[in-house]
Amino acid sequence: MVFWGSAFPTSKMLVLEVPPEVGAVLRFGFGSLLMMALMFRRSAKPVPEREMWGRLAVVGLVGVAGFNTLFFRGLSLAPSSDAGMIIPTLSPVFTAMAGMAFLGEPVRLHRVAGLAVSLAGAVLFFWGVITHAGGQAGRVWGDVYLLGAAACWAASSVLSRPLSVRIGAMPAASWSLFLGSAVLLLISSPKLAAIPWAALTGRFWVVLAYVVLFPTVIAYILWMEGIRTIGSGPTTSFMFLAPVFALIIAAALLGERPTPLQGGGGALMLCGVWLINRPGQGGNLIPGAGSSGGRSRAGRSPRPPSPPSGCRRRSEGSTLPSPRTSRPG
Repeated sequence: MVFWGSAFPTSKMLVLEVPPEVGAVLRFGFGSLLMMALMFRRSAKPVPEREMWGRLAVVGLVGVAGFNTLFFRGLSLAPSSDAGMIIPTLSPVFTAMAGMAFLGEPVRLHRVAGLAVSLAGAVLFFWGVITHAGGQAGRVWGDVYLLGAAACWAASSVLSRPLSVRIGAMPAASWSLFLGSAVLLLISSPKLAAIPWAALTGRFWVVLAYVVLFPTVIAYILWMEGIRTIGSGPTTSFMFLAPVFALIIAAALLGERPTPLQGGGGALMLCGVWLINRPGQGGNLIPGAGSSGGRSRAGRSPRPPSPPSGCRRRSEGSTLPSPRTSRPG
């Protein structure tokens, strides 16, 4: 979580010297190459079947190209502390909303309460941004871009679930990252040619190396190892630390300080996310919403709970089990 939290301020440091499109393609272009090398080394079946390529392309387009275009554009206009609060807290909220609205996931009282608390926190947070910005329309638009990035991440989390089951988590992540980075390269090509590479500071190259290696590659490997060792539920609970580390590191590196109103809104959003993903099974179903007679709206029985991590089968084509949730950042 330290690495993922640090991704927000360090990515902000990149766009202080290069356009956002260039920052995005440098981070994820190099990161995708490292991920592909690791995937071919660790995966038993690195190349997916033909029918998987369409979905991989969509996930790459939405979750990598779309997310990072909006994320880096938002960072160029707003403080990294805004990104560190908006994306880790609202991405799971949007994912839960999509699951209940479109995937037939059960609409339980604690999840609806969590959504309400998160949305109230978001209103408070953005009101703090608007009142504190003092006419800085760029920051408000930056947060709008970051909201779009959170929505892209939620959409890709939903779209990538079948991929993780069919081909394994690491091949799914590596190929979608590679395909999305190819789109980022097309988007950024005109600006790449105009960059005065020799004039970039040494700090820029050090930060780029850090962002590629630690938040992009090593953090993902540690996340997968955590799922393999202690299971997806306990591992996912550590996601609540990402905004905390993002704010601490942004304050240390960039001197950013959220206002009390923003801090209160962020705390409410975190509480709402905890309610949505509250540990344990069960909870009161809301009658007539999302589930009827123990069956989803699609007419299928709900998926049974996953077995303990030690008993879980390895996903086909990967040496690592697939996570049940994705991480932003």
